[in-house]
Amino acid sequence: MAQTAGILNTTLMAWYFEGTKITHSTDGSITIGHSTRDVTTKDSAGWRDLLEGLRQADGTVTFYFANDAAYGLEDFLASKLVTTRATFTALFQTAETGDASFSGSAYITNVEQGSSGSEDNVSVTVSFAFTGALVYSPT
Repeated sequence: MAQTAGILNTTLMAWYFEGTKITHSTDGSITIGHSTRDVTTKDSAGWRDLLEGLRQADGTVTFYFANDAAYGLEDFLASKLVTTRATFTALFQTAETGDASFSGSAYITNVEQGSSGSEDNVSVTVSFAFTGALVYSPT
C-alpha cells in the first residue's frame, strides 16, 4: 500500500496494543514531553539557566464498550496489565504501509469506564505511560 497523501484523516489513526487494533475507538492521543533541570546560580545574572532533563511519552485511547469487541475492555482486564504491572507494546499508526508511527513499551496508568447521560454509549478510556525510548518511525 502507498503512503497516505495529503492531510491525514483522524479516522485512519488508531492505537494497537500488542499488535491488535483497539476496537470501536473514538479518540487517541500521544503526548511527548521534555523536562528541564534548573542550574541557576548566583552567576546567572538574575536569569534562570536550564539544562536538559528527562523525556517522556504518554498515550490515551477512548473507545466504546462492546462485549463482543475484537479488543476492548475485557481484553485489558483479562490481560491483567494493571494488576500484574506488566508492560505491553503500544503502537500509534494508520493501517497504511509507509505512514509514520510511534511505538514503545508502556504501562497502563488508568482505566476508566463512563456512562454519562441516558440512551448514550458507554465509553472506556485507557491511559498509559511509555517506559524507555519511544520509537518514531518516519515515512
